[in-house]
Order: sequence, then C-alpha cells, then structure tokens
Amino acid sequence: MSMRHIHLHTVPASPWKNGAGTTRLLIEQPEWRLSAASITRSAPFSSFTGLFRQMGLLTGNGVRLHPISGAPPLLLDQPGSVIRFSGELPLTGAPLNGPVEVLNLMRPANRTGPDLTAVTSEDLPSDGLLGFVVAEGHWEVMAGEQHYTLAPGDILLNEILFELTVLKAGQIAYAIN
Repeated sequence: MSMRHIHLHTVPASPWKNGAGTTRLLIEQPEWRLSAASITRSAPFSSFTGLFRQMGLLTGNGVRLHPISGAPPLLLDQPGSVIRFSGELPLTGAPLNGPVEVLNLMRPANRTGPDLTAVTSEDLPSDGLLGFVVAEGHWEVMAGEQHYTLAPGDILLNEILFELTVLKAGQIAYAIN
C-alpha cells in the first residue's frame, strides 16, 4: 500500500451495535487498527479482549469513561491528550456537553507499538510514522516527495514507516508511531 490521504468524513460510518454512536474504520493491519468513533450519548463501550486501546479527542468537549468496577474515571477533554486502557476493561463512555469524535488505536496487549502521540508546533514528530491525523489547524507537510496541505479530519496513513517533514505546523495533530 502506498501513502493514503484520507478525508475522515468521506469514510463510511458504521453504527455501533448499541446504537449510541458510529465508527469509521481507517486502517486494519494484523498488528493494529485505527478508527474514529462518534459518541452521541452515554453508552457502554464494546469489550476488546486481548487488545490495548489508545484514544485521542478529535472534536467536541470530551468524553469521560467510567469503569464499571468503580475505579476512577478516565477523562479525555483536551484535543492533543491521549488516554490508554485495556480493551477488556468494562466501561461506559459519557460525552461532555454534546457529541464527540475520538480517534481509537488498538493493538495486541502483549506487544509493543504502535502508539498514539500528540503533535504540536512545539513537539513535532522525529521518528518514522505509520499515520498522521490533524485535529486542529492547517498543516503543510512533506511525506517523501509529496506535499500535503492538511485540515482538521485529514489523515495520512501507510502500512510501513514514513518520514514526515512539517513545513507549517497547525495547532494539534496525532501521530501513529
């Protein structure tokens, strides 16, 4: 697969089994999966036994994940922040003041990488990437010899590591590395 430039809202959405949101599958590899989920109301999250989940906020005011066990909730309320948790942890997700869209990276729990990390103009990616997802602002980047102008919801994905050169940084993006 060569580099793919995806506009998030052109990817078909599939409803969750519980009807509380939708998901857009961006890429599924043997070792990892990336999707974007829209959460419109409080609802249980699906269990993903054997997987490790990482989540970043793309749009909206955030989401609070309440473990059914009574453990402290996980809060994702700032674009650029990332929460990490076991895919088999029973959770209920509650959006904060309206619908949200979150980025979900899942991989086997017993293996390392890839990871979801925040990218800002002060903290640019330095290693090879598998993906780059814009949350806020407009970014101008080079991947190989190709120039891209990226807006919120734009995504670059590849099956193998690629080098990204930031020509003009926006506010917030996520790297998959």
